[in-house]
Amino acid sequence: MKRIFPLIACIGALLLAACGGDSRLPDPTGKGSIRAINAIPGSPDINFYIEERFIGTVRYKESTEPVPYDDFDYTFNFEVAFPGDTEFTRVASQTLKVEASRDHILMLSGDINAPTVTIWNGDERTWDGSETVFEARFSHASASLGDIDVYFDVPGTAPGTNPPVATLSFGEIVDSADFAEGPWVMTVTAAGDLNTVYFTSRESNLLPQFAHVFTVFDGDGNDTAPVAVRSMTSVGNPLNLTDVGFPPEIRFIHTAYTLGPVDVYDDELLTNLVEPNLIFRGATADIDTTVETKTYYFTPANSTAMVLFEQEITAPAPGSFTHVYAVGDTDAWIGARFVPDRASQPSSAKVRIFHGAVNFSRFDVYVQDRGVAIADEDTAIILGAAYLQLTPRIQLVAGSYDLYLTEQGNKTEIAGPYPIDIALGDIVDLIAVDTVDPTVIELVDVPVP
Repeated sequence: MKRIFPLIACIGALLLAACGGDSRLPDPTGKGSIRAINAIPGSPDINFYIEERFIGTVRYKESTEPVPYDDFDYTFNFEVAFPGDTEFTRVASQTLKVEASRDHILMLSGDINAPTVTIWNGDERTWDGSETVFEARFSHASASLGDIDVYFDVPGTAPGTNPPVATLSFGEIVDSADFAEGPWVMTVTAAGDLNTVYFTSRESNLLPQFAHVFTVFDGDGNDTAPVAVRSMTSVGNPLNLTDVGFPPEIRFIHTAYTLGPVDVYDDELLTNLVEPNLIFRGATADIDTTVETKTYYFTPANSTAMVLFEQEITAPAPGSFTHVYAVGDTDAWIGARFVPDRASQPSSAKVRIFHGAVNFSRFDVYVQDRGVAIADEDTAIILGAAYLQLTPRIQLVAGSYDLYLTEQGNKTEIAGPYPIDIALGDIVDLIAVDTVDPTVIELVDVPVP
């Protein structure tokens, strides 16, 4: 089933529909809460509705915020905007009676074209303000793992010292239990096998008077670890637990036309060489880094006689990737930091462009079928891409395309045609850089490591 109106027109209606909780039916006895979890790796964003009223959008490994509704029967619907479509596709529906003072979670798994909806129910927790505990439930949404044991202990406790707090098959959740406020470590192993450890979290200092649902997921291209754990509390605060064995990663990409080859150091004395001889239009592999803020120093290749520029990089999130683009003009170079989107989607390909060309403050982006020039009636897919910024994701279906960059607001070509052959699931990272001709930009492919 498809909703028969254009996606752009939907946005305003969705925002107006986002106010939930008022029933059109008489005499409710109370309210229960509703939320959805997306456990479909590689899925596009999923819109969640109660009947035809929009509740929220949920990405993989995420949950919508709990929303209260009267205790009646409803049909909950899930819709997706697939690349190339101008309408939302309804991919799943689930009828459910909302129960007063109960928490209802609809977990989507399986194939995005026909998801499985699993319902998790629990009691809503209320707090009087004096508690020194938090509540936790543990659930399993990792399609790649078999049955698991979950250990939840204070730091320094070897897994197995205490019994697991949960033994779970895929799609299961355990009843809630209370834990004292303070630091905790979560460990996930194969069921009955302490020697097969899938995940060990960093310490998390957990506050009292919150109700958590900790869910084990498969990691994706945006995680440095193969397993990820997320929690959405009863008040909507998300919490990411990351694996202590997988540090954050950083990658440097050279987009500055006037900057020659450089060496990259991470200490002021220039004794710890992170990357040698990074050349224009080149990129490093992923490099282990730390969760602390760090300054990187860029020197001429094979020389420590001077520092061309230095850049403080804000502490990356644990378990995440960071891309740093060396960019700028002579003696005014900087390192521009971005968190990339490296998660593949089987239903589409993703294309993004970093604008590192000093000679143009903005440009427009056109995507044409292979061999088709830009015509007067064609519309740019991205308008006014700004210098020192990443473009929004361009999502494409499989095919052969030509990319063009034009001056902002007109069709004067400044780059292209740049051919790209797209398969579903591809991720294409491009940089737009200056050339010897100040009226021309070059597009360069930067492969994902």
